[in-house]
Amino acid sequence: MTASRQTFQLPARLSDLLSALLPVLGCQLALVIGFLAGPSTAHADTLADIVDGKPEPRIIAEGFTFTEGPATDAKGDIYFSDLGTTKIHMWKVPAGGLPPAGTELATQTVETWLDPSGKTNGLFWGQDGKLYGCQMDPHRRMVVIDPVTKEITPLVERFEGKRLNNPNDLFIDASGAIWFSDPAYDRKPEEIEVPSEAVYWISPDRKTVTRVAEGFKRPNGVLISPDGKLIYISDRVGNETFVYPILGPGQLGERKKFCDYGCDGLAFDEHGNVYTTPKKPMIAVFAPDGTLVGEIPLPGNATNVTFGGADHKTLFITARDKVLALPMKVTGGG
Repeated sequence: MTASRQTFQLPARLSDLLSALLPVLGCQLALVIGFLAGPSTAHADTLADIVDGKPEPRIIAEGFTFTEGPATDAKGDIYFSDLGTTKIHMWKVPAGGLPPAGTELATQTVETWLDPSGKTNGLFWGQDGKLYGCQMDPHRRMVVIDPVTKEITPLVERFEGKRLNNPNDLFIDASGAIWFSDPAYDRKPEEIEVPSEAVYWISPDRKTVTRVAEGFKRPNGVLISPDGKLIYISDRVGNETFVYPILGPGQLGERKKFCDYGCDGLAFDEHGNVYTTPKKPMIAVFAPDGTLVGEIPLPGNATNVTFGGADHKTLFITARDKVLALPMKVTGGG
C-alpha cells in the first residue's frame, strides 16, 4: 500500500496576512530566543561599562611578603597565598559587599587559614568544596586541601615518571578537570627533570594527566572562557598570551596570539572580557576578540586577579605586599 501525500492550500487572504506577519513574528521570536539564551556576550566598549565608579582599587589588606593566587569560595570570601611566609590567608567579605570608598576597613581582618601551606601559589576552589593548589619548591606538585581538616593530599607530583618543575597557576573547568601551568621558576639546570615548560590537564577522576600545550619560554596564567570553549595561556617571559580552542577533554586546537602581554594571572567577566596582569602597574582588560577595553591603574604591579564577593561583582587583585579590591558592574570569575 502506497501512502499518498496531500497538500493544503491556504486561502489567499489568510496567506497574504501571514506573509505580512512573518517578519514581525520573526523579530519577536528572535527576542524571545535571545532572552532565553541569557545576557549578551558582546564585550564592553570602555571601562565605564564594567567598573562601578572610578577605576581606583582600594587596599583591603597589606603587610605581606608576596601575595598570589586569589581564589573565591562559594560564599564569595577571598583566599590567597603569601609565598614568603608559606601561608594561605582568607579575607572575609563583609555582609553587603565592599564598603563605600572612605569607609574604615580596620574591622575587616585577615585570617591565617593555613600555616604552613607548603608554599602554595595558584589556588582554586573546586565544585567539591575543596581548595586546590599549586605547591612550588620544594614540593613541586598539585594538591587538594580539605577545608575542614586542612589535610593536604598530593594529586600530581610527576609526569612520565619525572618530577614537575614548579606548578604555578590552575583553573578547574565545569567538568571538574584541572588545567595547570608548570614553569621552571627558580629551577637550576640540574634540578629540571621535565625539559618542557608546559600546561597540563588532570581528568575529573584524577586518573589521567596529559600535557596539552608547550612551546613557551615560561607559561604562567591559565584561564578558561565562561562558555568553556577556549583556554588562555600566558607566557610570562615571552611577553605573550595565547588562546586555544578546547576540542575535547584534554585536547586543544591550534593556538593564536591573544595579546602582547606576558601575564602572571588572568580572570574573566560575564561578557568574556579577559583581565590581565602585565608587567606594569595596571590591569589591562581585553575584549574576547583581543581589543583593548581599558587599563585599570594600580599602585604597583599585580600578580593575579579574580572576582569575588557574594555577588561576584568585586575585582580582587593580589599586588605583591597588598590585596586590592574594586567594585564592578559585571560579574566574573577566574
